Amino acid sequence: MEVRRNTTVALIYWCALHLALFSAGRALDYDRRLFYACGAAYVLLLWSPLAIVRLIERRPLRSLGFQTVSLPRALGWGLGAFGLILVFLTVENWFRLFCLGQPLEPGTPLISKLPREVLEQLLWIGLPEEIAHRGYFLTRLRESWGAVPALFMSAFLFGLGHLALGDAPRAIQAGVSGLVYGALFLRTESVYVPASVHIAVNLFGGATVRRVVSLMV
Repeated sequence: MEVRRNTTVALIYWCALHLALFSAGRALDYDRRLFYACGAAYVLLLWSPLAIVRLIERRPLRSLGFQTVSLPRALGWGLGAFGLILVFLTVENWFRLFCLGQPLEPGTPLISKLPREVLEQLLWIGLPEEIAHRGYFLTRLRESWGAVPALFMSAFLFGLGHLALGDAPRAIQAGVSGLVYGALFLRTESVYVPASVHIAVNLFGGATVRRVVSLMV
């Protein structure tokens, strides 16, 4: 009964999280104040698993994957996942360039902007997204459905969330990458490893892919 309750709460949480995200995406073109309000709600919801675990589930935060792994293991699995996701990014950007006629992804942030972008990744992009989607949502689905169904469902819903801005190629790439992040989390049982890879991809994936795809032109 408790497992079923936790899974139900997790599904309701996902709906609320992505309602805020999709509302922000729809408001972007016509109401900037509503966009920022929905964006703030989304960020707040990203961090709310910390409260859900403590106040509703009555479990320690460790159940979200707040545990460390050995550095060699983290580096080995993390570098492999980083390389695989770069392949997905390359395919996405190749499709954008040669099929849609869109420009390549932007390069690495300027050194002057890098601290700000790292802070953004820690506060409302890479780290909290991994806590929400892998540390919380994936693990609660796993308790009811098993690891493999939970992995595919969580990755599908992670990709679906990226449709908020109407970007289908990005949503597909995010869904496939979500499989890698999820598998990495299940393998290490630590949210820090997929979060580190996620942040590295967001910060430096564009520059790496730009170099690879430019060689194809």
